[in-house]
Amino acid sequence: MKKTLVAVAAMAAVTGAMAEVTISGFVDQAYNTVRSTTGANGRPDTAGATGTAGVTTTKTSLGSNAIGQDALQFGVSEDLGNGITATANINFIGSVTNPGTVSTDAGSGIGLKGAFGSFGLGQGYSLVWKTAASSDASGWGTGVGSVHNVGVGGNGGGIGYTLPEFVPGLTVGVEKGLGQVDGTRNGNYDGWGVTYTVGAFMASYSGGRYQAKGTAQTPSPTAADGVANAAAGIATGSYGAAEWATSASVGNIKATDEAITAGARSAITAIAVSYDFGMIKLFGGYNSNNSGGHTNQTANSSTYGLKLPLGAFTVGIAQSSSNHRNAAGNSSTASGIRLLTTYSFTKRTQAYFQYGTAKIDSGANTQNSGASASGTGFGLTHSF
Repeated sequence: MKKTLVAVAAMAAVTGAMAEVTISGFVDQAYNTVRSTTGANGRPDTAGATGTAGVTTTKTSLGSNAIGQDALQFGVSEDLGNGITATANINFIGSVTNPGTVSTDAGSGIGLKGAFGSFGLGQGYSLVWKTAASSDASGWGTGVGSVHNVGVGGNGGGIGYTLPEFVPGLTVGVEKGLGQVDGTRNGNYDGWGVTYTVGAFMASYSGGRYQAKGTAQTPSPTAADGVANAAAGIATGSYGAAEWATSASVGNIKATDEAITAGARSAITAIAVSYDFGMIKLFGGYNSNNSGGHTNQTANSSTYGLKLPLGAFTVGIAQSSSNHRNAAGNSSTASGIRLLTTYSFTKRTQAYFQYGTAKIDSGANTQNSGASASGTGFGLTHSF
């Protein structure tokens, strides 16, 4: 629910124009427990080092989990006439229980919309990320169990344009990520996406091309890491924080890890479909990531699941799997399952329970085969 203020800008004294300002937000907090077990070569204690196989660690934490991120957003829109509206947002993303981690990476920017479509500049999630998220029946949170995130990580600064809706239900967009050289978002990214919605059916396809400027790599995890998110994926340069390091991970265990080379090119795609039968909604999706640090470095993942409304309760469950191949041709696979049950007190307040489990399966690259993790989360959310 948005709280709306009507503000008269300084120029309104001259033009008579009025700007509508909104304040909105979201809080998600849960008590989380993650139980991780090391695989064949154990958890790395330092970069490149090995640990002891079969060691189980249980960690608890308080923080956001399966539904979303803690956020506070200030938005403004102004009618410029001739069917054109100016919009601007500053979206502060942080954590109620981890102060000092506030960013504006998602949903902050400025733009124009009208009969020509919509155009924006600022921070936001990529179209590939949005497609992948729409394929997950258990939500797109940080809880244990989803291994369907290869090639879709991240957000960042860029330019986006959405075409007018020439065909009812058809949305087409393009985006440009601007390269930086700070060792994190240090490459250029070009993306596109098409989504078609008609009645109960939705289909979405998005893709992107990335060229690295530097040689940033995901740091190896340490035994002192916080709560382990059981996930298998690639930390990508799709506006991401560490590009193209193949990182099939479960509970802080990495199956493979390799650096990129300057100028390396990568391609990412995501496909999502869903159909709402009323009593049940079905989901499916596929992601792929090709090249990266080496021309034969690849990863792909798939998911399928369902969401079942039961009065005030909603139950979503998704199964996912992924495969990762490094430059040497060695591969590893991961699989996971996640359950999310929510109870709506009102449209703005929910309670939820999340459970998930994931593991790295044996393959040609068996360094960490058998590594696994499971986790639970009991939480509350409120939007305003």
